[in-house]
Amino acid sequence: MLSLPAADAPTSATTGLGLDLDASGEISWSKFDKLTQSLDISEIEHAYRLLELEEARVDVEISETVERSEDVNARFARLSDLRDRLVTIVDLLAPAQAVVDSTATNAGALSARVRFLDQELSNLDYAVRMAVDSDLLKQRLSELLVAMQDKDFEVAAALVHRYITTDSATLVNPFVSFAAPSYDASALTGSSSDFSPRSAPARIVADASKELMERVSYMFETAVETNNTKEISRCFRLFPLLGEEIRGLDMYSEFLCSVIADKSRITGDVQTNIHALRLTRLFEVIASAVDNHFPLVETHYGPGRMIRVIQRLQMEGAKRAAMILDFFEEDRHIKRRLNQMQQVDAQLRQYPSYHAERESPGRYSEDDISDTDFKEISSILAELVLIERQIAAFNRFMESRAVPEIQALSAGPDIRDSIFMSADSVASLVPLSMQSSFATKHSATLPLFDERTGLVNSTPISLRLPWLNDTYICFESFFLSKSVAKAMALDDTETLPGWTHPLQENTDNTAMKRGGATPSDLSSGKGKILLGKNVTGLGGSLLDMPQTSSCVGDVFFVVRTSLEHAVATQQISAVEAIARHTIGVVNSVFLSTLETAALKRWGSAGSGSGSSRDIQLGIASGESSGWRLPGVRARASSSSSEQQASSNTQITPQASAQREVLVALNNLDLACTYMQKTVESLSAKLDSEWQRVPDQNDIVRARKALDTLSALSAKFSHSKQRSLEQIGVHVLKPWVRTILQQSYRDIKYVLTDEEFNDVQSDNLFQKRFMLKFNSLSAQLKQRLSLHNFSTALENAVTSLCGDWERAIRQSKFNMLGGIMFEKDVREIQRYLEKETGSGLRQKFSRLVRMADVLAVESMADVGHILESQSAIDMAANTQMSPSLSKGDIATILANRIDVSEREIHDLDM
Repeated sequence: MLSLPAADAPTSATTGLGLDLDASGEISWSKFDKLTQSLDISEIEHAYRLLELEEARVDVEISETVERSEDVNARFARLSDLRDRLVTIVDLLAPAQAVVDSTATNAGALSARVRFLDQELSNLDYAVRMAVDSDLLKQRLSELLVAMQDKDFEVAAALVHRYITTDSATLVNPFVSFAAPSYDASALTGSSSDFSPRSAPARIVADASKELMERVSYMFETAVETNNTKEISRCFRLFPLLGEEIRGLDMYSEFLCSVIADKSRITGDVQTNIHALRLTRLFEVIASAVDNHFPLVETHYGPGRMIRVIQRLQMEGAKRAAMILDFFEEDRHIKRRLNQMQQVDAQLRQYPSYHAERESPGRYSEDDISDTDFKEISSILAELVLIERQIAAFNRFMESRAVPEIQALSAGPDIRDSIFMSADSVASLVPLSMQSSFATKHSATLPLFDERTGLVNSTPISLRLPWLNDTYICFESFFLSKSVAKAMALDDTETLPGWTHPLQENTDNTAMKRGGATPSDLSSGKGKILLGKNVTGLGGSLLDMPQTSSCVGDVFFVVRTSLEHAVATQQISAVEAIARHTIGVVNSVFLSTLETAALKRWGSAGSGSGSSRDIQLGIASGESSGWRLPGVRARASSSSSEQQASSNTQITPQASAQREVLVALNNLDLACTYMQKTVESLSAKLDSEWQRVPDQNDIVRARKALDTLSALSAKFSHSKQRSLEQIGVHVLKPWVRTILQQSYRDIKYVLTDEEFNDVQSDNLFQKRFMLKFNSLSAQLKQRLSLHNFSTALENAVTSLCGDWERAIRQSKFNMLGGIMFEKDVREIQRYLEKETGSGLRQKFSRLVRMADVLAVESMADVGHILESQSAIDMAANTQMSPSLSKGDIATILANRIDVSEREIHDLDM
């Protein structure tokens, strides 16, 4: 026998003879017929080895099968035993199966019999029920006939309602012919032509219902004529029992309309706003009718039925309101007033300088319309606002009462159509003059009723509302324009008291000569008390000097009133139009006038222009002659004092110019505050009064329109800032330069030990500066508002620091002088911070660093100053003044007479 192939030999192979091995190791004999034809011994040997492999595999399978044979035989034996047992069980169950089959047959027969009996019992119950219902129907019909004979209409109506609500099966049952009582068929109908026993109950009820309807309607009309409210309520409750709730609602609505017509009349003599009062009275009566009669309708007619009454009262109120508007238009001559106002407005648009040519700048003429006409226009405007406000309030009230009724009618559109007024009924309530407009409004795109509220979309008053709104906008715009112009024309700037004399910088130094004020006194505010009592050198008493004129309060009263009117109308077009017109009028009339006045350039007594070189000369030489600047007046002589005393009763041109500029500047500052408060109050008013406006987009647009007014505040602030900057450059900067120049008279910073001690005990520079600056501050504080005063002083301090720095760069120092300069800078900074009420560290930062450099004892201290400066610059924000450069420090040290150039050159920076 050939040996087996190796274990790792391929598991499948193909011989040339066609003997193939597949993946399972089995031989494929697809081409075994070719084996007999092969003559190659190697192929035959290979095939033989494969056959041996197959034989070995078969032997293994046979061995495994033989080993399992005992287990298989045991299983066959158990199956045979189970088969015998099953045969025995089947034999035992045969009698029981016969019993079960017999029982099932009997149960099916019994079930069929039971179902038959149940059906018979149900039929019997139905017959009994029909008999009882027919007997009950017969009893009710008898009671109905008796009630009709006794004219007991409440009982009769209740019986008819029971019949109407009876199950339809009762009315068609076989016993219904026995339900009709014996009676004369012509007693109710007057004819017995088509009368049959089976139709007798329905005929009896129909005849009774018809007669009841006629009698109840007649009783209701009679009660309305006699104003018998008890009988009206009694009859009103009977309509729904007779199945005529729509007729009952319509008749009751007509009754309420007659009540409204009677109660809405105004008795007594009313002189003003008669049409607005009539409209208010009308809406109040309708609102009272809706609230008072709602419980009655809901109790007897059901939830949601009040909507039909509300629709009828809405149309009645709209019709009568439209009539009131017609009378208002005719009685107040609205068309003539509109033409008159349009002519005036056209003149102003065509000739923008019409008023300016005849009046001084900032004044406006009122010759184009008389005071009587303007008073009449104002009266019409007030009535227009009341009318629009009442219409808006009435609409919101009707919506608040209609929405719950619509929500109660949630069963579907069919019920709404049956409850709502018909299109013909609505159209019949529209005046003939508005029929075409009404038909155009209610096209395919606009339904007759609002989907959310159920109210009529286009009523006589809503058709008139665009005209009313346009009329209001025209009147309000005209009133706003003319009132603002009048407020500017009546401005009291020229009559303000306390502005007799101009601002002065060269005040009398008597207090200094007497030694009554020390630097500590001035920095603590004691010097202000002296100046505040009576300083004639400043132009008389500065107490109780008004800082603003009347035009600001008057203009913003008009602006706020007009905008409140617009918000009260609850019309987005009115709010947007008046807001735009307000911006235009305030810009063109109010702001332009104040801006022109505030930006005027004005001089002052003692103002001039100096230079840092003049200050440096005063510090170096100590001579006062070099300090007098061009245009600076000398100290007041006896003749000038007499002239000043005589001018207290008559304002000087210079004082008048200053008053015009400063009052306009204060007016701008006050206007910023008024504008912000006006917008805030209007926004709050909008939130409270527009809560129930259905279109939220209108509320958003109204808020946006009011927000545009905030831009006026920014314009006021910008104009104010421009004026303050101009005053700072042309007025305060020369004054501060002069104060610094005069304060440094006879002052030097090259000091001996004895001089240093004298200056420490009596610092003349600080006394002079504080006294003179306090004089300027006191005058400005009396003439400027708090915010303007603070800004003006900050501008003055900015100019002071610049001039002081330039002067110091050109002055000479020694170490003691540098120490004294450092004390001067820090003391002046503390004083000015108390005066301005704000921190000035940023503005004084360069001066403080210069003082530190000038006060160094040795050059080694300069390095510490540089390190400290770098640390401060890193911690400071970007708004701090630029730090000193190395070149700046070298230049400053060069002013030290006790520091050589060699020391500066060798300094390691």
